[in-house]
Order: sequence, then C-alpha cells, then structure tokens
Amino acid sequence: MKSKSPLMLIALSLLCGLMVAEAATDYISCDDPCNGGDVNYDLVSTVETVKLMNYTYRGRFYKSGTDDNRGIDGFPESRFMGPTMRVKPGQSLWIKLSNEMDSSDIGPTPPTAADYWVRLQKPGEAIKYRYYQLPVDDPSRMLVDTPNIPGHFDSTNLHVHGLDVEVHMFDPVGTHNPDAPHIKIDPGECYCYKFNVPEHHPEGQYWYHPHLHGSSAVQLWGGMFGLLYVDGGTLESELEGYGITTTKDFVIWDPAFQNVDKDTHNIEVDEFLEGQTTLSKIHPFLVNGKMNPTFETATGQVLHLRVLCATIENENTFIVYEEGREEEFWDDAGLDFWVIGVDGVMFRKPSRKHIAVLAGGQRNEILLQFDKPGNYVIRQHGIDGMQFFDMRGHPHNQTLATIRVTDDESAPKPTIPIDEMIFTPGYDESESIQAHEIVKSENIVFSMGADRNKAPFPQYFVNGKAFSPDRLDFLAHPGEAREYVLINGNHNVHPFHIHVNRFQVIEMGSELSTETYPVLKSVMNFEPGLWRDTVVVPPNGRARIWVKYGNYTGKTLFHCHFLAHEDTGMMSTLFIGEPDFTFSRWKVANIDTVIMMCVGATVLVVGILFAVLFSRNSAPKDYSSVSTMNDVKAKVLD
Repeated sequence: MKSKSPLMLIALSLLCGLMVAEAATDYISCDDPCNGGDVNYDLVSTVETVKLMNYTYRGRFYKSGTDDNRGIDGFPESRFMGPTMRVKPGQSLWIKLSNEMDSSDIGPTPPTAADYWVRLQKPGEAIKYRYYQLPVDDPSRMLVDTPNIPGHFDSTNLHVHGLDVEVHMFDPVGTHNPDAPHIKIDPGECYCYKFNVPEHHPEGQYWYHPHLHGSSAVQLWGGMFGLLYVDGGTLESELEGYGITTTKDFVIWDPAFQNVDKDTHNIEVDEFLEGQTTLSKIHPFLVNGKMNPTFETATGQVLHLRVLCATIENENTFIVYEEGREEEFWDDAGLDFWVIGVDGVMFRKPSRKHIAVLAGGQRNEILLQFDKPGNYVIRQHGIDGMQFFDMRGHPHNQTLATIRVTDDESAPKPTIPIDEMIFTPGYDESESIQAHEIVKSENIVFSMGADRNKAPFPQYFVNGKAFSPDRLDFLAHPGEAREYVLINGNHNVHPFHIHVNRFQVIEMGSELSTETYPVLKSVMNFEPGLWRDTVVVPPNGRARIWVKYGNYTGKTLFHCHFLAHEDTGMMSTLFIGEPDFTFSRWKVANIDTVIMMCVGATVLVVGILFAVLFSRNSAPKDYSSVSTMNDVKAKVLD
C-alpha cells in the first residue's frame, strides 16, 4: 500500500490543479483594472435621471466608466444609450463591467404568482387566448416555474450581439463546464470580459446589451444597450470612393414606461406584465432616443443609415414615403432604397427594396437617395395583426423619422449609380455552407402554453421545455455544419438568435395568407443563403437555417429575441465541443481550502521525487527476498 502513495499524491496534486482551474472566474475586484486588450472599455451600469421626450425619466443605463457628465442637467441627446464601442478585426477587446445600480426609488417590481392570477381572472379582449379550464380559486394554488419568473432587475451581465467571439453567458468566459453558472453581476460587483476578434471577422454594425435571464427585457426597456462596430476601414473607404460621405446611426427602440408622481421624475419603466403585452400607456417607437427626429440630405446625395432594431417586444418596418402619403400601401407609394448589408455582413451588390421588416436584434445597412426636394418620412406600418394573435393596433403605426431633402448643388453626389456599386462582401461565396456538409438536421420548435394555473403566463417553450441553465439541450462540434428547422406553432412572431455563430437562411414559409397579412410577404422575401445572426420565424411558419460551427467552443445559448419571451422560458442551452464532465460535479465551497490542499500535496510530491532521485545514488538493494516470494506465488498458481 505504501508503494502506491507517491502515485496517489501525484494524482491528488493533479486533481487539485484541475479543481482550481474549474473554480476559475472572470469576476474581479472593482479596484482592479481590466485593460489588457488591444481595445479596452470601462462600462458602468447605473441608475440615473435624464430628459427623454417631454418627460423626466429615471431608469437603468449604461455609461462609460470615465464619464461623469451624464445627468438631467447636461444629458447629451446623442448618448441616450451606452457608449459606442469600436474594434478592428484581429484585435482583442476587454470590457470591464461595473454594476453600480441602485433602483430602490424606482420600479418595476418582479411579478408574483398573485399578479398573474389577478390578471387572468378577467383577461379581457386585450389577451386573445382560448381557455380550456377555469383558473384556480386562489393564487397560492398556482404552479410556479420559479426560474422563469422575471426578477433581479438590478443584477446584470453583458452580451456582444452578433460577434464571432468567445462564449460569454456563463462564468468564466469560454467555459467548457456544463454546470457553469449564468454570469450574474450583482450591485457592487465587477466583471472582466475578454474577447478576441478573429482576423477574418466581418466588418459592420453590432451591438451590446444585458442578457441575464429574467431581467433582460426590463433593462432594455429602460435603455441598457449600445452600439459596437467592427471597423477595419474597408466599408468606409469604399463608400467614400463612391462619393458617399454622410453616415448616420438609426437606432429604433420601443421603451415601455409608466407615469409616476415623484419629486425627481415623472416616468419610469412599466411593470413587466404591462410591457410584455405591449399595453404600457407610454410605449412609443423612438429613433436615437427621440420621437420623429429629422435627418437632412440633398437631392442626388446618398444618405447611409446604419439601422439597428433594438426593440424588445416588437417588429418594425422601414418604409420611405413622401410626406402625406404614409397611410398608403407600400407597394403603391413606398419609395425605393438599397440594403447593402445585414447583421454585420456586407453584400457584394446592393439589394433594391421598398420595405424592410426588422425584428429585435437585426441590423440593416441602408442607402437612400432622393431626386426632388421636400419632406419624406420613414414609417413603421402594417405589422399589427401579424405579430401577435391577430391583435390590431399592436404594434401601432407610427412615423419613425423625417428626412428633409434640399436642393444643394455643393452636396457630394455618387460617382456611379447605386445599383452598379460593388462592395467587399462579409463572406466570400466559397465560404457558403454546402448541402453535403450538413451532418445532422434538428427541429427547434418555439411554442406557447396557456395554462391559466401556472406562472409565468403565458408559458414559453423550446421543444416543449422551458429554459433551465443546468440542462444541456443541444450539442454540436466545431467544424461541423448543422441544419436547424425553426418551427413556430403559434400565430405570433419569434425572432431566433444564436450566440457567437451566424448562419445562412435557406428557406422560409408560413401557413398564414400574405393577402390577409401583406407584410408577411416582405418577411419571407429574401435571397437564399443570406447570412444572419437573427432571423424572424414567421407566425404559423418555419425557417430553415444552416450553421457551421467554427472558432469558439463551450456553453452558450440560443433563444427568441423578443426578450420578454426569452425571460419567461423561450431559451435553450447549446454546447459546442465536448463538455468537461470530469470535475464539473465537484462543487468547491472554499477555494482557499483547495489551494492549501494543493500546496500540501505538491510539497509531498516534490519531497518523494527528491527522495527517489537521491536513493538512486546509494548502494544496490538486495531483492533476494522479493524473488523468493515471487517464486512461491508462481508455484501456488501452478
């Protein structure tokens, strides 16, 4: 037995090393820096009071850690959201996220089973479900799916949406531990996100936002998000070469607010159940933090808009009308524009359209050109009825922005017609996924439950299951291509988003009539093979996508990007690579104890190895007794 002690100690030492590695984390002391990247940002989540529309709003925001000039007295309108981040392909990006939120003086409060029960007694015409049973007579008898009840609104984390970087929803970033916990940064805590942007990463518009299950919707309704550009200079130089010198951000946001009567402010984020059903009293579509802002251009000039749909619970259309004709059908009165890229991936040639439909998370690079002066409007129009169980008026029609076009001979004009322009594509044709590469096809079914005796209500599922962070739902391996058939069994929209891996859209369809819901025709009007990171799964319909897993492995997610759906269950775990089950079930309660054990084991191992090496220089041993014993054993066996 004693002869095995060195091996046992060596094994113990290795085990301790693995346990220490398993206990690794990217939480840091808020006094420590996080600035080892090529590009570094200090991002702070905080609660502030600002001027918004005609109100004084108090809510949750992102701000730069070096910025202390944001507040009601000097709030810059251009920074209604977090600071814009920029990184180049091939660079490392480090982000220190500090949570300084204290919402003790603002709402909302997390919904309870009683809140759901009260609302379900008389749901009214606003919620059009068919019920097959009466509700229980007391809220205490409701079944409660606690992990999928929204809450912890002051805790947060960070998702860099669309970037092909390390998995970063579970601690630590890039973890292969299937039991890794959701990153949850509580008030007073800090986290150091470390990303490596690949050399070949597509240049374009991306964004960042919180992604802690249960609080994502409330925090984005409040304004916690920001733009992130992967900018290698190629697009900018190509646009300039064509004489296109005016580029503007165009960020669509659908906050959900309630009136309050407080000394410091008069609106704040509405209760979750109001925002979820788009029934909040103050629920506008804002562009760049404003109601109907004005953009200016000249006849013949090309205006480049970088459009982010940062909506939480709504789709949007992008339709351009002459002012005064905005109530007309877009096929009759909508003006042409050109899309030159989506979701951070540029096209080789512009695509001419007169309507674009965007859901939360999607981005479009759009070129506009007008041949006569006047006022034009960009319109959200015609989504109602299709989006949510034939509910009319949700989302409402609204003018998003006005474009004032003047005659200005000095304004720069394009060197060639837009239709003839050629851009460097985000992906070469040779990178397209081929059918013979697909190793497996899987169904992903988004569905809703209407059990009136269960909270949350409605229930949201992926393949019949509500989200659980401790369960691995889907597995894939780096280098392999997979087909997912995304199925939407309900008459509502679900935008599908997969983390750190974009995909190609192959097919879309719906059982609904495009004559009854004409905007649906535009949803399904796409070029097969289109690269996206977020795709609309049509109501009562499907989308077929191909994804090839590449750069990064570990535990991550996909989900519906209507964030109230995600927060209440419509999300699944995805593990890319081989899960490291070896030590994942070991729960290390005290890392200091583990370190002391490892130090002790290491000292013993070093001592034994030294003794063994020293003994090799001493006199030869007499092994005659051992040989005799072996002879005896051999005879017994014979």
